[in-house]
Amino acid sequence: MISEKKHIIPPPLDDPYTSDTFTSIWSQHFARGLDTMNCDCFEGISFYKKGRLPVYNNVGATNTKGIHYCVNPSTMPIANDNKVYLIYDVPDFGFHREQIPNGLRLISIPQYEGYICDLANEGSAEGYLTTNLSSRSRSKLRNYGNKLKKKYSVEYQMIWGDMPEKEYDALFEKFHELLVRRFDEKQIVNNNLDPKEWSFFKDVTLPMMRNKEAGLFVGSVQGNPIAITLLNFSKDHAYDVIRVFDIDFSEYRIGSLSLVEQIDWCIKNNFKVLDFSKGHFDYKERWCNRSYMLNYHIWYNPKSLMSRGIAQLLATKFKLKYWARTQGIHKSLHKIRYKLGHKPK
Repeated sequence: MISEKKHIIPPPLDDPYTSDTFTSIWSQHFARGLDTMNCDCFEGISFYKKGRLPVYNNVGATNTKGIHYCVNPSTMPIANDNKVYLIYDVPDFGFHREQIPNGLRLISIPQYEGYICDLANEGSAEGYLTTNLSSRSRSKLRNYGNKLKKKYSVEYQMIWGDMPEKEYDALFEKFHELLVRRFDEKQIVNNNLDPKEWSFFKDVTLPMMRNKEAGLFVGSVQGNPIAITLLNFSKDHAYDVIRVFDIDFSEYRIGSLSLVEQIDWCIKNNFKVLDFSKGHFDYKERWCNRSYMLNYHIWYNPKSLMSRGIAQLLATKFKLKYWARTQGIHKSLHKIRYKLGHKPK
C-alpha cells in the first residue's frame, strides 16, 4: 500500500489548521521550547523538530482533520541535506495541478479512511436523507424524533462567534462530562480525553470560534445540553472534530437526530461539505456519501543516505500501523488500555 511518487498535485485550499490561531496555540501545547521553521519547498505549512534525528513534523501533527499544502518546484534543497519532512493527514482529493519539486522525493502512505457528506447539490436535510438513507431508516428516524418531541422540547443551536468565557467554560465542562460517560459506557480509550489533548482543544476552540473557524453545535432540553459537536470551518467546508450525546437519551437516537439537524444547518448556511475526516465509527459509514484516504507524506533527499534511510524506516513503521488498523488491532488495544486503567477522566 506504499507508493513512492516524484510529484504531488497540490490544492490552493485554505484550512483552519494552518491558521495563526491554531498553529500558535498548538505550538504552545505540543512544541513548547522547540523551534518552528518554514521551508521554502512547502507553502502553507510550518515544521518543528523533536528529538535528535533530522525529522521535521508539520505543526499540528495528528491533531488536525486534514492538511492542505503546496510544493514550490523552484526551490532546490542542499545536495547533502539530511532532513526528512513528515506531513500528517493529507487527503487524497482536491489537488488541481502537478508540481515537481527539485531534489526531493515523496513517499505517500495511506493511513486512515475519511468520510464525507457531500451537500453541494442538496437543498435540504430531507433531500440528503432521501438520497442516502433507506426508507426504513428514514421512517425509524421520524419515529424516534416524534417520540422525543412528545416528551421533551429540544432546541438546536450553532454557537460560534464571540461567547462569554464563563459560559464557554461551563459548556466545555459539560462536553467533557458527556464524553467521559459515553466512553466509560463503551469501555474504550478516547484519545481526545487525554488531559494534554483536551486542554489543547479547550484552549484553541474559543479563539477559533471568535474567528468563525470553529463552532459548537448543541442540542439542549430546558437549557441542558444533551448533544454537543465541535466543528471547524474553512470557507464552505465543515469538519466534524468531536461529537457526543447524553447516554440517558440513547433510546431516542439523539446522536442521529442531532446529526440530521447539523446537516440541515450546514445546507442552510451554504456549507457544501460536512467532513467526518479520520477515525472509523459506524455512524460515519452510515451517513456519508463519499469516502477518501488520508495519507502521511514523507519527503526526503534521495542523494542523502541518512535522509533516505530515515524515510524508509518511517514508511515501514506507518505501513505496519496501517495494517494493524485494517485488522482492527487498534480497537482491541483501546479496550485493553481501558481495562489496564487508562480510563476517561
